[in-house]
Formats: sequence, structure tokens, C-alpha cells
Amino acid sequence: MEFIVDLKKRTCNCLEFQLDKLPCPHAIDVINKRYLQKSDYCSKWYSRETWFKTYEGHVNTVADQNAWDIPQNIESEITKPPDVEILQGRRQKKRHIPATESVPLKSTKCSRYKQIGHNRTTCLYSPAPHPYSKKHAEKYSSVQ
Repeated sequence: MEFIVDLKKRTCNCLEFQLDKLPCPHAIDVINKRYLQKSDYCSKWYSRETWFKTYEGHVNTVADQNAWDIPQNIESEITKPPDVEILQGRRQKKRHIPATESVPLKSTKCSRYKQIGHNRTTCLYSPAPHPYSKKHAEKYSSVQ
């Protein structure tokens, strides 16, 4: 699949460029081929200046737990853990295979001749049954 990248509009049809406001791998490839700066195509929210402005204010620390002023009606409440729904049946052991991942198809293999495409019971190359075997005797006893 080919992806269309528009650096002026900052778009790519994979939608990653628009969602994250950061160049997706396809956009980075185009930026590198044109010898441009990747940082010019990132949102201002990812810049160092914005990061420093975000944390330049004073952050108050939390006081010691003994110094907390908790109202009496809240302190006496007992918080119970959330109810957990117990599911019926056996847990599924196989992982869920996403639609993007292809499932390898398993082919049958003959245990006698190690050939792919058939199994032992449908083998065309199997020798004739032994005349004294139980299966052979039952099969041909009605013929006599």
C-alpha cells in the first residue's frame, strides 16, 4: 500500500501524522529525502520551550499523611473493593489474532511417508493390509 504525504498540510493517509501531530514514518521518509528538518514538522506542543513553560510554575508538595485534615464523616467510611464479575466457562488460552496478522495454514502430513497433502489413513502409497490382521479377516470373512 502506498501512502500519500502532504508536508504543507501536514497530512498522511495513514492518519498518524494528523492524530499525533508528529511526523509518521512515511512523512519522515519524505522529510529525509528532501533534506529538511524533522523538528519543523512537529507540533509546538512537543517543543522544549513548551515543555519548560509547562513546568516553570511552582508545584506544591503533598503534606505528610498525619497532617491531612480529613472530615469525620469521610474518615469513618469503609471503602470496599469493586465487585468482580466471575466469568462462566474455561478461560481461552489462545491469544486473539488481529485481522492484520495472517494465520499460517497447517497442512496435513503423512506419518508413514512424510509427504504433505494427505495423512496416514488416506495414503495412496500404503502397503496392502496383512492377510492375518483382524481388520483384514473381518473384511473378507463375509466373502467366503
